[in-house]
Amino acid sequence: MKLSIIIVHYKTYDLTLRCIRSIYTSNSSFDFEIIVIDNDSQDGAGESVTSEFSTVKWIYNNTNAGFGRANNLGVLNANGEYILFLNSDMLVLKDSIIDCLAYIQKNPTIGVLGPKLLNEDGTFQKSAYSYIGDQQEILKDNLLLDKLFNFNSPSIKAVMGSFMIIPKNVFEQVQGFDPDFFMYCEELDLCERIHALGYTIHYLESVTAIHKHGGSSTASNWSTRQTYLSRSLLVYKRKGLLQYFISHALYHFNFITNFFLMWLLDTNYRKSYWLVLRSYFSNWLIYWTIPFNFTRKLGSGSKLLKSA
Repeated sequence: MKLSIIIVHYKTYDLTLRCIRSIYTSNSSFDFEIIVIDNDSQDGAGESVTSEFSTVKWIYNNTNAGFGRANNLGVLNANGEYILFLNSDMLVLKDSIIDCLAYIQKNPTIGVLGPKLLNEDGTFQKSAYSYIGDQQEILKDNLLLDKLFNFNSPSIKAVMGSFMIIPKNVFEQVQGFDPDFFMYCEELDLCERIHALGYTIHYLESVTAIHKHGGSSTASNWSTRQTYLSRSLLVYKRKGLLQYFISHALYHFNFITNFFLMWLLDTNYRKSYWLVLRSYFSNWLIYWTIPFNFTRKLGSGSKLLKSA
Protein backbone atom coordinates (compact mmCIF):
# COMPACT_ATOMS: atom_id res chain seq x y z
CA MET A 1 0.00 0.00 0.00
CA LYS A 2 1.29 3.43 -0.95
CA LEU A 3 -0.25 5.77 1.65
CA SER A 4 -1.69 5.59 5.16
CA ILE A 5 -3.69 8.65 6.26
CA ILE A 6 -3.81 9.04 10.04
CA ILE A 7 -6.35 11.32 11.72
CA VAL A 8 -6.54 11.96 15.46
CA HIS A 9 -10.14 12.46 16.57
CA TYR A 10 -11.15 14.18 19.78
CA LYS A 11 -14.72 15.40 20.00
CA THR A 12 -14.78 16.85 16.48
CA TYR A 13 -17.67 14.79 15.11
CA ASP A 14 -18.69 17.03 12.22
CA LEU A 15 -15.16 18.07 11.28
CA THR A 16 -13.81 14.52 11.24
CA LEU A 17 -16.67 13.35 9.03
CA ARG A 18 -16.16 16.33 6.71
CA CYS A 19 -12.42 15.64 6.52
CA ILE A 20 -12.87 11.97 5.61
CA ARG A 21 -15.50 12.75 3.00
CA SER A 22 -13.15 15.27 1.40
CA ILE A 23 -10.42 12.63 1.15
CA TYR A 24 -12.64 10.23 -0.75
CA THR A 25 -14.04 12.91 -3.06
CA SER A 26 -10.69 14.62 -3.77
CA ASN A 27 -9.13 11.74 -5.68
CA SER A 28 -9.42 7.97 -5.56
CA SER A 29 -6.79 7.07 -8.16
CA PHE A 30 -4.16 5.98 -5.61
CA ASP A 31 -3.97 3.20 -3.08
CA PHE A 32 -4.56 4.47 0.47
CA GLU A 33 -6.03 3.61 3.85
CA ILE A 34 -7.51 5.86 6.54
CA ILE A 35 -6.79 5.21 10.20
CA VAL A 36 -8.58 7.25 12.87
CA ILE A 37 -7.34 7.27 16.45
CA ASP A 38 -10.19 8.25 18.77
CA ASN A 39 -8.85 9.80 21.98
CA ASP A 40 -11.78 8.71 24.13
CA SER A 41 -14.24 11.14 22.51
CA GLN A 42 -17.35 9.08 23.28
CA ASP A 43 -19.31 11.12 20.73
CA GLY A 44 -20.50 8.37 18.40
CA ALA A 45 -18.34 9.52 15.50
CA GLY A 46 -16.77 6.10 15.07
CA GLU A 47 -20.09 4.42 14.39
CA SER A 48 -21.16 7.12 11.93
CA VAL A 49 -17.89 7.14 9.98
CA THR A 50 -17.46 3.38 9.71
CA SER A 51 -21.08 2.91 8.67
CA GLU A 52 -20.54 5.38 5.81
CA PHE A 53 -16.96 4.28 5.00
CA SER A 54 -16.50 0.63 5.90
CA THR A 55 -12.80 0.60 4.99
CA VAL A 56 -11.85 3.21 7.61
CA LYS A 57 -9.92 1.74 10.55
CA TRP A 58 -11.29 3.31 13.73
CA ILE A 59 -9.11 2.68 16.79
CA TYR A 60 -10.38 3.63 20.23
CA ASN A 61 -8.10 4.96 22.95
CA ASN A 62 -9.41 4.61 26.49
CA THR A 63 -7.95 8.00 27.38
CA ASN A 64 -7.07 11.30 25.71
CA ALA A 65 -3.47 10.41 24.89
CA GLY A 66 -2.73 13.65 23.05
CA PHE A 67 -1.63 14.24 19.46
CA GLY A 68 1.79 12.61 19.28
CA ARG A 69 1.01 9.40 21.12
CA ALA A 70 -2.19 8.88 19.15
CA ASN A 71 -0.35 9.32 15.85
CA ASN A 72 2.35 6.89 16.98
CA LEU A 73 -0.39 4.34 17.61
CA GLY A 74 -1.77 5.02 14.15
CA VAL A 75 1.60 4.33 12.52
CA LEU A 76 1.86 1.02 14.37
CA ASN A 77 -1.34 0.00 12.57
CA ALA A 78 -0.38 1.49 9.20
CA ASN A 79 0.53 -0.46 6.08
CA GLY A 80 1.49 2.44 3.85
CA GLU A 81 4.94 3.24 2.50
CA TYR A 82 4.19 6.90 3.27
CA ILE A 83 2.28 8.40 6.20
CA LEU A 84 0.02 11.45 5.92
CA PHE A 85 -0.73 13.00 9.30
CA LEU A 86 -3.94 14.94 8.83
CA ASN A 87 -5.83 17.04 11.36
CA SER A 88 -9.54 16.34 11.71
CA ASP A 89 -10.23 20.00 10.86
CA MET A 90 -8.57 19.76 7.43
CA LEU A 91 -10.48 19.89 4.16
CA VAL A 92 -8.64 18.14 1.35
CA LEU A 93 -8.92 19.74 -2.09
CA LYS A 94 -8.85 17.98 -5.47
CA ASP A 95 -5.49 16.27 -6.10
CA SER A 96 -3.82 17.88 -3.04
CA ILE A 97 -2.90 14.52 -1.53
CA ILE A 98 -1.81 12.82 -4.74
CA ASP A 99 0.28 15.83 -5.81
CA CYS A 100 2.12 15.86 -2.47
CA LEU A 101 2.61 12.13 -2.62
CA ALA A 102 3.96 12.27 -6.17
CA TYR A 103 6.41 15.03 -5.25
CA ILE A 104 7.89 13.27 -2.22
CA GLN A 105 8.17 10.02 -4.16
CA LYS A 106 10.28 11.77 -6.81
CA ASN A 107 12.52 13.36 -4.16
CA PRO A 108 13.90 10.71 -1.77
CA THR A 109 15.97 13.27 0.16
CA ILE A 110 12.76 14.84 1.54
CA GLY A 111 11.96 13.64 5.04
CA VAL A 112 8.88 15.78 5.65
CA LEU A 113 6.59 17.56 3.21
CA GLY A 114 3.68 19.93 3.78
CA PRO A 115 1.49 22.04 1.43
CA LYS A 116 0.27 25.63 1.59
CA LEU A 117 -2.60 25.93 4.07
CA LEU A 118 -5.55 28.23 3.46
CA ASN A 119 -8.25 29.56 5.73
CA GLU A 120 -11.83 28.70 4.86
CA ASP A 121 -12.22 32.07 3.12
CA GLY A 122 -9.27 31.28 0.86
CA THR A 123 -6.75 33.55 2.58
CA PHE A 124 -3.24 32.34 3.42
CA GLN A 125 -2.58 30.60 6.72
CA LYS A 126 0.83 30.03 8.28
CA SER A 127 2.04 26.74 6.82
CA ALA A 128 5.69 26.38 7.87
CA TYR A 129 8.17 27.39 10.56
CA SER A 130 11.52 29.12 10.25
CA TYR A 131 12.42 28.66 13.91
CA ILE A 132 12.46 25.67 16.23
CA GLY A 133 12.92 26.87 19.78
CA ASP A 134 15.17 29.74 18.68
CA GLN A 135 15.40 32.93 20.73
CA GLN A 136 14.72 35.03 17.62
CA GLU A 137 11.19 33.65 17.57
CA ILE A 138 10.54 35.17 21.01
CA LEU A 139 12.22 38.47 20.16
CA LYS A 140 10.01 38.84 17.08
CA ASP A 141 7.13 39.43 19.51
CA ASN A 142 8.95 42.34 21.13
CA LEU A 143 7.33 45.51 19.80
CA LEU A 144 10.54 47.55 20.01
CA LEU A 145 13.11 45.03 18.79
CA ASP A 146 10.92 43.88 15.92
CA LYS A 147 11.09 47.43 14.52
CA LEU A 148 14.85 47.70 14.98
CA PHE A 149 16.01 44.31 13.70
CA ASN A 150 15.13 41.86 10.94
CA PHE A 151 14.39 38.49 12.53
CA ASN A 152 13.12 36.83 9.35
CA SER A 153 14.75 33.55 8.39
CA PRO A 154 14.63 32.40 4.74
CA SER A 155 14.94 28.70 5.56
CA ILE A 156 12.08 26.32 6.31
CA LYS A 157 12.75 24.16 9.36
CA ALA A 158 9.34 22.56 9.89
CA VAL A 159 5.87 22.33 8.38
CA MET A 160 2.54 22.38 10.15
CA GLY A 161 1.50 19.07 11.67
CA SER A 162 -2.04 19.55 10.38
CA PHE A 163 -1.00 18.19 6.93
CA MET A 164 2.36 16.46 6.89
CA ILE A 165 3.62 13.56 4.71
CA ILE A 166 6.58 11.48 5.90
CA PRO A 167 8.07 8.25 4.50
CA LYS A 168 7.24 5.56 7.03
CA ASN A 169 10.82 4.31 7.21
CA VAL A 170 12.01 7.85 8.06
CA PHE A 171 9.39 8.16 10.79
CA GLU A 172 10.51 4.84 12.24
CA GLN A 173 14.19 5.85 12.11
CA VAL A 174 13.52 8.75 14.51
CA GLN A 175 11.17 6.61 16.65
CA GLY A 176 8.14 8.74 15.85
CA PHE A 177 6.69 11.63 17.81
CA ASP A 178 8.17 12.24 21.24
CA PRO A 179 5.42 10.96 23.58
CA ASP A 180 6.30 13.59 26.19
CA PHE A 181 4.41 16.23 24.16
CA PHE A 182 0.66 16.27 24.77
CA MET A 183 -0.26 18.80 22.10
CA TYR A 184 1.57 21.49 20.09
CA CYS A 185 5.25 21.68 19.10
CA GLU A 186 5.55 17.92 18.61
CA GLU A 187 5.85 18.39 14.83
CA LEU A 188 8.67 20.90 15.35
CA ASP A 189 10.55 18.40 17.49
CA LEU A 190 9.94 15.66 14.91
CA CYS A 191 11.10 17.80 11.97
CA GLU A 192 14.27 18.76 13.85
CA ARG A 193 15.16 15.12 14.50
CA ILE A 194 14.41 14.13 10.89
CA HIS A 195 16.54 16.99 9.57
CA ALA A 196 19.38 15.88 11.86
CA LEU A 197 19.45 12.58 9.95
CA GLY A 198 20.23 14.48 6.74
CA TYR A 199 16.74 14.72 5.24
CA THR A 200 15.23 17.98 4.01
CA ILE A 201 12.01 19.62 5.21
CA HIS A 202 10.01 20.75 2.20
CA TYR A 203 7.17 23.26 1.93
CA LEU A 204 5.25 22.62 -1.32
CA GLU A 205 3.67 25.98 -2.04
CA SER A 206 2.08 24.86 -5.31
CA VAL A 207 -0.35 22.54 -3.49
CA THR A 208 -3.08 23.83 -1.17
CA ALA A 209 -5.44 22.47 1.48
CA ILE A 210 -7.98 24.17 3.74
CA HIS A 211 -7.48 24.22 7.50
CA LYS A 212 -10.16 25.33 9.93
CA HIS A 213 -7.51 26.71 12.29
CA GLY A 214 -8.18 25.76 15.89
CA GLY A 215 -11.14 23.60 14.91
CA SER A 216 -9.64 20.55 16.58
CA SER A 217 -8.61 22.46 19.69
CA THR A 218 -10.58 23.59 22.71
CA ALA A 219 -10.89 27.14 24.04
CA SER A 220 -8.16 29.53 22.88
CA ASN A 221 -7.24 30.28 26.50
CA TRP A 222 -6.30 26.66 27.11
CA SER A 223 -4.56 26.44 23.73
CA THR A 224 -2.35 29.42 24.57
CA ARG A 225 -1.45 27.98 27.98
CA GLN A 226 -0.67 24.60 26.45
CA THR A 227 1.44 26.18 23.70
CA TYR A 228 3.67 27.85 26.28
CA LEU A 229 4.14 24.56 28.12
CA SER A 230 4.90 22.62 24.97
CA ARG A 231 7.28 25.25 23.64
CA SER A 232 9.12 25.22 26.97
CA LEU A 233 9.57 21.47 26.69
CA LEU A 234 10.68 21.87 23.06
CA VAL A 235 13.39 24.39 23.97
CA TYR A 236 14.64 22.23 26.82
CA LYS A 237 14.79 19.08 24.67
CA ARG A 238 16.28 20.67 21.55
CA LYS A 239 18.44 23.47 23.00
CA GLY A 240 19.38 22.46 26.55
CA LEU A 241 19.04 23.88 30.05
CA LEU A 242 20.82 27.21 29.55
CA GLN A 243 18.73 28.16 26.51
CA TYR A 244 15.66 27.05 28.42
CA PHE A 245 16.22 29.63 31.16
CA ILE A 246 17.24 32.30 28.64
CA SER A 247 13.95 31.76 26.79
CA HIS A 248 11.91 32.41 29.91
CA ALA A 249 14.01 35.46 30.71
CA LEU A 250 13.20 36.81 27.24
CA TYR A 251 9.49 36.21 27.77
CA HIS A 252 9.65 38.39 30.89
CA PHE A 253 11.64 41.01 28.96
CA ASN A 254 8.99 41.06 26.22
CA PHE A 255 6.11 41.42 28.67
CA ILE A 256 7.75 44.41 30.35
CA THR A 257 8.78 46.13 27.10
CA ASN A 258 5.43 45.56 25.39
CA PHE A 259 3.50 46.81 28.42
CA PHE A 260 4.93 50.31 27.94
CA LEU A 261 4.50 50.32 24.15
CA MET A 262 1.13 48.64 23.71
CA TRP A 263 -0.74 51.83 24.62
CA LEU A 264 0.32 53.18 21.24
CA LEU A 265 -1.59 50.36 19.53
CA ASP A 266 -5.26 49.50 19.22
CA THR A 267 -7.42 47.78 21.82
CA ASN A 268 -7.21 44.43 20.02
CA TYR A 269 -3.49 44.22 20.70
CA ARG A 270 -4.01 45.17 24.34
CA LYS A 271 -6.61 42.41 24.72
CA SER A 272 -4.24 39.86 23.21
CA TYR A 273 -1.44 41.11 25.48
CA TRP A 274 -3.44 40.45 28.65
CA LEU A 275 -4.57 37.05 27.34
CA VAL A 276 -0.99 36.02 26.61
CA LEU A 277 0.22 37.39 29.94
CA ARG A 278 -2.39 35.45 31.93
CA SER A 279 -1.78 32.31 29.90
CA TYR A 280 1.97 32.41 30.39
CA PHE A 281 1.94 33.09 34.12
CA SER A 282 -0.77 30.50 34.80
CA ASN A 283 1.96 27.90 34.17
CA TRP A 284 4.73 29.81 35.94
CA LEU A 285 5.43 27.22 38.64
CA ILE A 286 5.27 24.33 36.17
CA TYR A 287 8.05 25.81 34.02
CA TRP A 288 10.55 25.28 36.82
CA THR A 289 9.61 21.63 37.24
CA ILE A 290 10.14 20.65 33.58
CA PRO A 291 13.94 20.11 33.84
CA PHE A 292 13.34 17.85 36.86
CA ASN A 293 10.46 15.84 35.38
CA PHE A 294 11.90 15.29 31.90
CA THR A 295 15.22 14.56 30.26
CA ARG A 296 16.19 15.40 26.69
CA LYS A 297 15.53 11.80 25.60
CA LEU A 298 12.30 10.69 23.94
CA GLY A 299 9.52 9.63 26.28
CA SER A 300 11.48 10.37 29.43
CA GLY A 301 8.65 12.00 31.40
CA SER A 302 6.55 10.08 33.87
CA LYS A 303 3.39 11.84 32.65
CA LEU A 304 2.19 14.10 29.84
CA LEU A 305 2.88 17.80 30.11
CA LYS A 306 -0.69 19.04 30.00
CA SER A 307 -2.13 22.39 31.04
CA ALA A 308 -5.03 22.35 33.48
